Amino acid sequence: MNPLPLTATLRLQFHREFTFDQAIPLVPYFRKLGISHIYASPLLASTPGSMHGYDTIDCHRIDPDRGGIEGLRRLVARLRQEGMGLILDIVPNHMGVGPDNGWWMDVLRLGQRSAYAQHFDIDWRPADVSLHHKVLLPFLGAPLGDVIHSGELTLGFDAASHHAVLHYSDQRFPLSPESEKTLLEEAGHDNGRPVDADFPNSAAGEAVLDRLKTLLDHHTKAGRARLRTLLDAQHYRLAWWRVAGDLINWRRFFDVTSLVALRMDQRVVFDDAHRLVFDLYREGLIDGLRVDHVDGLARPAEYCTRLRARLDTLRRERPESLQEQAPFFVEKILQRNEILPLEWPVTGTTGYDFLEQVDLLLHHPKGETPITELWSAFGPADFEEVEQTARHEKLDTSFVGEFETLVALLAKEFPQERDLTPHALGAALRAVLTAFPVYRSYFADGGDSGADFRAIDRARLAAQHMLPAYQHNILDQICQYLADARIDTAERQDILERFEHLTAPLTAKAGEDTAFYRYARLLSRNDVGCSPDRFAASVLQFHTSNKERLATHPQALLTTATHDHKRGEDGRARLMVLSEPEAEWPHTARHWLAHTESLLEKTSHGPSPVPADAYFIFQTLISSWPLEKSEMAAYPERLEAYLTKALREAGERTGWSTPDEAYEEACLTFAKACVGGEFSEELTTYINRLENSAALNSLSQTLLRMTSPGVPDLYQGREGWDFSLVDPDNRRPVDYAKLSQDLEKGEGFAESCHHWKTGRAKQALIETVLGLRLRQPNLFEAGRYLPVAVTGPLSEHVIAFERESPEGAYLVIAPRLTMALSPNNDLSTVHSGWAETHLAVEGEWESLLHQYTSTKGEAFSLAYLDRAVPIDVLFKK
Repeated sequence: MNPLPLTATLRLQFHREFTFDQAIPLVPYFRKLGISHIYASPLLASTPGSMHGYDTIDCHRIDPDRGGIEGLRRLVARLRQEGMGLILDIVPNHMGVGPDNGWWMDVLRLGQRSAYAQHFDIDWRPADVSLHHKVLLPFLGAPLGDVIHSGELTLGFDAASHHAVLHYSDQRFPLSPESEKTLLEEAGHDNGRPVDADFPNSAAGEAVLDRLKTLLDHHTKAGRARLRTLLDAQHYRLAWWRVAGDLINWRRFFDVTSLVALRMDQRVVFDDAHRLVFDLYREGLIDGLRVDHVDGLARPAEYCTRLRARLDTLRRERPESLQEQAPFFVEKILQRNEILPLEWPVTGTTGYDFLEQVDLLLHHPKGETPITELWSAFGPADFEEVEQTARHEKLDTSFVGEFETLVALLAKEFPQERDLTPHALGAALRAVLTAFPVYRSYFADGGDSGADFRAIDRARLAAQHMLPAYQHNILDQICQYLADARIDTAERQDILERFEHLTAPLTAKAGEDTAFYRYARLLSRNDVGCSPDRFAASVLQFHTSNKERLATHPQALLTTATHDHKRGEDGRARLMVLSEPEAEWPHTARHWLAHTESLLEKTSHGPSPVPADAYFIFQTLISSWPLEKSEMAAYPERLEAYLTKALREAGERTGWSTPDEAYEEACLTFAKACVGGEFSEELTTYINRLENSAALNSLSQTLLRMTSPGVPDLYQGREGWDFSLVDPDNRRPVDYAKLSQDLEKGEGFAESCHHWKTGRAKQALIETVLGLRLRQPNLFEAGRYLPVAVTGPLSEHVIAFERESPEGAYLVIAPRLTMALSPNNDLSTVHSGWAETHLAVEGEWESLLHQYTSTKGEAFSLAYLDRAVPIDVLFKK
């Protein structure tokens, strides 16, 4: 079959429990649903047992847990039979550390002599002189001295490498060749004899090992001293995990010490890390790429340009029918008013910006003031205050080492006669980092766009309010230095890279991984790519964003659910209803909170959840409450795992490093009482009030994702309802048997709305619209986007637009602010205002979802949606 154009992607999470061969039988289902390309999670070899693949340990192999290269070939062959393609998620920013990463182990064994010493972003001459030419390994569960005394560090031989290694729990640390030679000689081993896989089990090997145990016996002072001397001689320094933020001298992915950053700006590293990826593309096994965490790279523009050039060169070597330009998408979170740099030769982002766009559209602006007043009784009303507090905390913990190094480097750049002390520089720099408005600038990448200068200037102006007046001059000098391209020195380049490598993880860790769990004004606004300080946006703003995307990145991905989302797209849609006056959420929440004391008296005699956490739990229950009774059995366990994670991520009354189990248990007991006690009746009654409106919200965001400029992305299984919580809950197995059966039955959209809780209504809408996109791809890729004016009593509850090209035209009608429409249990609405609400369109239109054809020449009235589900796609006759 001829290859399909890129019209819709389906994200699949491959791992040991969902392999290529398990996906192959599902390909016909995906094709019938209207998918053109599978969008696969990372497939290169990752840490054994990894369920996500973002911890690559070998860039030159397809992961055997997922099916290996032959399994991938079988999957792609089946995709080709249906005309479908494959887009691969790649991870250029980092790799997983550990004994299975050959590059990493080689660096630990040989230090700077290793062929891979420059592959990783390691500072071989940090401020701490004791770490010069060494790699800090903060993987110990206790201080090194305690570990030595406990005997937890033992010596053995690695069967794969045939070298001596230090064992600590399930970790292995190689010895330098010199140390290994000296140690074996001390133990009486003839160094001329080989140490192979059989050595540890041979008589000679056992004798050597016995002598080594004696030499390194932790029970004796001499043994401990000899082990300490051995450790000091290595190209690494073992340390307690708690010192990582202070001392680590290699860049991590955010603050995750199991992931080490790559020097992707080095051409040799780029070539080595992408060798297999380019082979897969050349062979025709993949058709495009998704680049993970592009802001983690030192020079994203350079990387994207280099990647595009290589892909374009390799196109000519691909099978003849597969020589269209490869799409590639970058995972980048765009902050408010930020745009994707136009000089990057990419197809677009992975779609978080669309999630934010549609999310804002479906919130009622009238809810902002009363809900903000409600939340302000429990926590700061201003999200910026919460986020900045979290940034300060992260600078004092996770990133203290990176911050202090940056301050020290800046101090060297400013002459002493300016009286700029390291302390003063640190205070000003901290203010800049705390106020920085976007994930990062791109000065280190040669960026000189207005966006970078505006970001620095906005940070400077905001930082002024955090500093006394006498420090404003220092602040100005730092910002000027960062933005002044005339200072063309290696020192400034190093400072810029370190600055930009700090702002991005600081923003992420303080924002989406901390403040998002503290600031609970309305949790539907707390998701990846969202700005919780914004509450709602107008229809005009939605149209404007769509037109901008069509003009700049017409094939960017559009998503409302990902493997990283905080809560499922339909859970968010349910919470959106709380913004509407008709939901009476502030009154309901206050009533519930006023009665929590009696609920707590029945469940606990220890600590109690603070009101802010109780309020957070109520919203969590509303967003994730299962539709089907059959799902309730597993719900308490899912809820417990989520709340434990949420409380620890918030880090206010408990945390990952110092958990307060008594407080956690109090919150979990409270949540369980809400689920299984008397209160559950009141909770379910309230959710029942919301659920029809929430379902309309879900269908609306689904339709808008599939018809707006861009390529709709469907996260695995989200053609059915999605009330999941953050990972790992959102990565649970998908019931494809049920989904396939529902698709085969072929029930239409309008009919399936009569029993919408089964999920078929959402699936039918997706099937209908994606089928349309497959039949007329050019219309949706390049067709004009025309906002349609809506007039009449229900105008604020409708968004409408046309997609038009020489192939034809389609009219999209989607509802918003749905509770005021009072949808029935079949999602139909009865409202006299429909007859008086009109669209400013001309011509004759025929509905794809309802039995309706408009009359040519008459004003387009929405009267036909009275007593019907108020959502539609119509084509122009």
